[in-house]
Amino acid sequence: MSLASFVPFLSARTPIGIDVGDDAVRAIQLDARSNAIRAMARMPLPENEQRSGSDFSQKLRRTLRKQGFHGTRCCLSAPRELIYLHPIRVPQMPASELKECLSWEAAERFSLSRERIEVDGISSGARSSSPGDERSEFILFAFDHVTAAPWLESIVRAGYAPLSLEPGFCAVARTHSQLVRREKDRGQVQVVLDISAGGSSLVYLRGDQIGFCRSFKIGGDDLDQVVASHLSLDCSSASALRRDRRLAARGGRQIDQTADQGATEASMPLLHDLVEQVALCLRHCAVAFSGSRPQHIVISGRDACEPGLAQLIENRTGISTNIDDAQSNVLEIGKAMSVAGIRGDDPSAWTAAMGLALRPIQGRSARQRMRRAA
Repeated sequence: MSLASFVPFLSARTPIGIDVGDDAVRAIQLDARSNAIRAMARMPLPENEQRSGSDFSQKLRRTLRKQGFHGTRCCLSAPRELIYLHPIRVPQMPASELKECLSWEAAERFSLSRERIEVDGISSGARSSSPGDERSEFILFAFDHVTAAPWLESIVRAGYAPLSLEPGFCAVARTHSQLVRREKDRGQVQVVLDISAGGSSLVYLRGDQIGFCRSFKIGGDDLDQVVASHLSLDCSSASALRRDRRLAARGGRQIDQTADQGATEASMPLLHDLVEQVALCLRHCAVAFSGSRPQHIVISGRDACEPGLAQLIENRTGISTNIDDAQSNVLEIGKAMSVAGIRGDDPSAWTAAMGLALRPIQGRSARQRMRRAA
């Protein structure tokens, strides 16, 4: 047998999508030809002071190898607390000057030294409500690389080579925009509300382009705390009760009615606050994008199945609101979780990891389209 037969001509796997979430590290790797999920892994996230040690690196490497991941290239999401974002308006200027302008804006708005942050921006396409204002709106992103250095070094020490780094909600948006990337779908508008343990993020999508995003401090951990206080439970028991309620909402588990009612009563004030924040964002987008009304709102993330939330949002906004478990990508995640033996986690919690794994595929597909057009 020739030596060449041992060397793969084309890689059959994409880079690994590694989502460093609020509660766990979730990783997905896809087949490069079919986009099918080939490997999945979940590792609980240790405390902050333990994320920079060799134990974390070794455990991450063992976990991914055990679950059948191939290669070392990866696309990462940054932890929520390290990402700063704000919409800004800047005068028309050459692209060569824009980066410098965004850097100065970020340092001033977030009170951070320019030397410790990485800055980027996305043109939103939103129009100004002030007549004669010709400035362009950008969604300004800043990443604190000084605080991030310990956990990034841990991933590199584990043997992985990051190709990109982005906010988790951008990866979630990519997962939910896979079906609207054709030219005729560019006008479609949807809103994705991602709810994770440490907070929530709303992304307003026009086709596959982000037009607006906003983060809220209300997340699953806050709901755990109010349920624990209301029912006189410790936070671990309250978290388990809320997880069982989400599983019951998917039809996968029975739950005690008294406990369910108590958790509902405790959660409602916080959920109403979140719904009001969502409504305010949609009102802003209606002005910024000339009344463009979303076709639907999709709830994603670990806490997407919070009982009653979808109905609250739909009643308040008048826009059809669904949980993302009906999306084809999320259905595939659920099937792959069963094959990988991952239990007690919501498929919706994996949409960021899925979006990270899809990132290089989008670039390759774009190049293929360009070659075909040529």
